[in-house]
Amino acid sequence: MSLPKENLDDKTFDELVKEAVSHIPVYTPDWTDYNVHDPGITLIELFAWLAEMQIYRLNRISDSSYRKFLTLMGIPKLKPARAAEVDVSFSLRNQQPTTVKAGTQVAAKGPVSGTDMIFETEQDIEVVPTNLQQILSWREGEFIDDTEANENENVFYYAFGKWPRTGDRLYLGFDRSLGDEETTLAFYLYEEEALEEKHEVLPSSTLSWEYCKGGDWRKAESWVRLDAAKKEIGDETLHLSKSGKVRIKVTGAMERVRLKESNLFWLRSTILEAGYEIPPKIDNILLNTVSAIQSRTLKNCTFSGSGLPDLYLDLEHTPVIENTLSVKLRVKEDIGTEWREVEDFDASKPGDMHYTEDLATGRVSFGDGINGKIPPKGEDNITISYRSGGGVRGNVGPHAIDTVLDIVTEDVTVDNMKTAVGGEDAENLEAALIRARKDLRTVNRAVTSADYEYLAMNTPGLKVARAKAIPRYHPSQDTEVPRIVTVIVVPDSPYAKPMPSTNFLKTVYRHLDKHRLVTTELFLIPPEYIEVSVGATVILKPKYRKETVEENVRTELETFLHPIRGGIDRNGWTFGRPVYISELYEVIDGVKGVDYVETVTLKKNGKKHAGDIHIPAHGLVYSRTHIIEAKEEKEDFYG
Repeated sequence: MSLPKENLDDKTFDELVKEAVSHIPVYTPDWTDYNVHDPGITLIELFAWLAEMQIYRLNRISDSSYRKFLTLMGIPKLKPARAAEVDVSFSLRNQQPTTVKAGTQVAAKGPVSGTDMIFETEQDIEVVPTNLQQILSWREGEFIDDTEANENENVFYYAFGKWPRTGDRLYLGFDRSLGDEETTLAFYLYEEEALEEKHEVLPSSTLSWEYCKGGDWRKAESWVRLDAAKKEIGDETLHLSKSGKVRIKVTGAMERVRLKESNLFWLRSTILEAGYEIPPKIDNILLNTVSAIQSRTLKNCTFSGSGLPDLYLDLEHTPVIENTLSVKLRVKEDIGTEWREVEDFDASKPGDMHYTEDLATGRVSFGDGINGKIPPKGEDNITISYRSGGGVRGNVGPHAIDTVLDIVTEDVTVDNMKTAVGGEDAENLEAALIRARKDLRTVNRAVTSADYEYLAMNTPGLKVARAKAIPRYHPSQDTEVPRIVTVIVVPDSPYAKPMPSTNFLKTVYRHLDKHRLVTTELFLIPPEYIEVSVGATVILKPKYRKETVEENVRTELETFLHPIRGGIDRNGWTFGRPVYISELYEVIDGVKGVDYVETVTLKKNGKKHAGDIHIPAHGLVYSRTHIIEAKEEKEDFYG
């Protein structure tokens, strides 16, 4: 229940004047003229007018006060406009490799304004005249050709098959040797959620990258492994766990090798240690691709100081990207002294070289000599460098970026195959207040079991399907141990038995370790799975096919006994909950076409089991093979 709101401005101008006039006989009996022409009445009305304005403000909070309150709640400033990011692919009209430097400007035509919307590349890239001719997946002793799937935007393919195993490989065939320049491959995974921020995630699997130097591709000596320590390989994809770039620098010679009827230059990736929770599904692979951000860099913009307090300068291009503004002030012959940005001048001393910035309007403000130093008077003595950009307008669609503004070479063209994402307008005060209320309800300290489970399931960069916190449970002891919490995590996975890898558990542990109480010891473990197989004999209803009913019963049992989608409420099997044979009767009996259930038998971990199956507190169940026999009911001889 909220506190009642008192009305603090309940007196009007007329009431204030009337009350003041009523006190005149008490304090000044000789004052008898109360008409409006009297100078005293005029003063009373003046003060009543001023008092009414002061009282009016008692019930209202100014925007500046709201900002101070937000600072006390851990929100020192409003979110600035966020610049959109996009991958751009360069192409060559001739066969001459070209280097495109970081900061190269490319542009898309604004659909509304008609002006150029500028993007800048974030890294150097060597544009090479190489084409990816063939993509092959090697699994279980045979090749799968994924070349056509890579060219089709609406089709994905598995990099190492649906069930990646150690030794599975991905082969990439090129029409030209990669031995001269650094080659950049951009991998885009299917159904990947974009992260708001960059997070440190440990890869669940380990890959190696090799190039074929010639000879028989079946022999190990024909392949040379690329060494990350020698900067021969740079992998942003976390071993194909997410979308990103893989940069290849082949230092040796490559020769054409015939592999599956294709005589090409080959590169391959091999699974050294399998552990994918979700098998990598590739949308497509692109060459000569680099990240770009919607921004324009402006360097050494000069302004003149007036020598007066409260100087402010308005930048030409807005909004300004956060953490890109640099202010230097030159005095006489020095090269310039760097000034420091502050939130406000409340704590600034007279000699502090501080400034504030409004990223949305591009206004840079200086102190008044009491709070913050005044920039001295001078001609072009203030130099400001910054990057401008941001807003939803930067989220341009595919193939919108088609112009290279910087003169690299006339033979270089550019295109964006994907939509630009991440562009957001600056946050307003109302949105910040909503964010503050949301932050108050967000769990950021692990105290209760529910806190641990919530934080584990919201580990940045991972897809955690389920989590269970068990207090006072030590994985290696049978008795309860105080000040210990063990968390069991289940990854989001298409497999019947979702099992987190060691690095998956480490990533969740690092996240929880930041939020736990200092006196709590934390353990992360995978679930203990109990294999359950059901054998059942059911009697068919008339006019139902035997094969269809048997398949439907198997599907229903697999769903009911699924660790993520199973259980009574279909939100996952409850940790430690026994498998009751009576519930299996009920599940099977509810399948369409089943008249009644004749018999049900169970197997636990491959062995026959009588009665209900009990599992440990940190355990879950999963389906193995269900043997279902559906038969028609025999006619009653006496019927």
